[in-house]
Amino acid sequence: MQRARPGTLALVIAKHGALAALLFGPPLIWALIEGANALAAALAAPILVGLVAALAAHRRPLPDDLRGVEAMVAIALLFLLAAVLSIPGFMALGLGPASALFEGMSAITTTGLSVAPDPDSWPFAAHVLRSWMQWCGGLAMATAVLALVLGPGPAAKMMGKAGIDDRNRIQSARSQARELLGAYALLLVFFGVAISLALGNAAEGFVLALSAVSTGGFAPRSDSLASYGLGAQTLVILACLCGAVSLLAFTQMLRRNGTPLWASASVRRVTLATLACSAAVPLVIWLTGTEADSVPTILNLISALTTAGYSTGAMPTAPALLVVFVLVMIVGGDRGSTAGGLKLSRMGTTARAARHALTLPRLPDRAISPLRQNGTPVDDGFLVALLGLIILYILSAGAVWVVLLSLGFPALPALFDTVSALSTVGLSTGVIGPDLPPGAQIALSFAMWLGRLEFIAVIVLFLPGTWTRRLRWKG
Repeated sequence: MQRARPGTLALVIAKHGALAALLFGPPLIWALIEGANALAAALAAPILVGLVAALAAHRRPLPDDLRGVEAMVAIALLFLLAAVLSIPGFMALGLGPASALFEGMSAITTTGLSVAPDPDSWPFAAHVLRSWMQWCGGLAMATAVLALVLGPGPAAKMMGKAGIDDRNRIQSARSQARELLGAYALLLVFFGVAISLALGNAAEGFVLALSAVSTGGFAPRSDSLASYGLGAQTLVILACLCGAVSLLAFTQMLRRNGTPLWASASVRRVTLATLACSAAVPLVIWLTGTEADSVPTILNLISALTTAGYSTGAMPTAPALLVVFVLVMIVGGDRGSTAGGLKLSRMGTTARAARHALTLPRLPDRAISPLRQNGTPVDDGFLVALLGLIILYILSAGAVWVVLLSLGFPALPALFDTVSALSTVGLSTGVIGPDLPPGAQIALSFAMWLGRLEFIAVIVLFLPGTWTRRLRWKG
């Protein structure tokens, strides 16, 4: 069993100090142009800290034997540090320490939940900060931008393994990161221009596009998308749907003689799930006799599927509809996308496993019938990891739900907001807001961190075996 070496981890994190300039530089420039000097000063501090750390580690090479556990823990710590370093910026906007951590974690994990009492009074640079952090957070998860920073070599490949699905399709982790980065940037430009034209406001349009493509869900207005026209709402939700599709589908389309987008299995999964959501809302309304506006509810449910969390109107209060939302948020978008949740492709494998289990009793005793996906036997290691992920999700949801129940919140709304945080969605029934106690804000910040890193990376960080060798007694 390998253990993480603290010195190696410190070196990896220090070498990524320049990411602070990437994360806070553009909002800092906007704050200076806008004259938001307090916010600009608060954003300059983490940039300075990051650059000093990167400069100190510049001449020290990374070891060629960077371990998998070290790569995983480093990614978890970098996400945590990004949220922590954003605390001064959000405190400059009037938030307390716990609320500032919550806001920063919600941004970097592309969640979109907020405890800010009056974001409408913020300078526009603050909205740039939140949306830019979401775009960077989605980029890090979807493209393993860490491999870009580290450069070629064993270290980059090991970091790439911790963040890129289907690496075998491209020879180098770094070349794949570049292709995915290009597709991600093109999606931003396309929807930024389209939304800006629909709104007649380029700044607001690109801020919305930053959050939509990263399935983040922050908007420069406190009512999310409710005050926008139907055309702008539709474009934002469409951008969220593209963010919920594996970015590999777009890279394959952009290559010379590339695969058509509609031929991608990820596109088909997201399209079918979207159609199912569109049919589920009127069906549930009809079966239960619920009074609800179908169009905003359908758009909200599609937003929940993408885990963007934009709201085009008031959330339904009917228990049946809330349960549908909870189930959709648990599933989320597809693997290799910026979306959270357990992922459509994994849930498809789980459904096939359940169906396969029902056929096993009818087989002859000596029959060999492995679970197959696309005609290929599913690896046992993948099934173990999938089972572990589902169990960890359920246990984490239960723990956070108990915290909210202990504060006196109703059971179903508390469960809704718990799942919203764990799946990095951003929709809320009102449980998460400015009046949420600081302890609950910290617990939900931890939940967002868990969900964005898909549990295992964060949990491994806290396991004693990650840091110390297990003693074995000979007897």
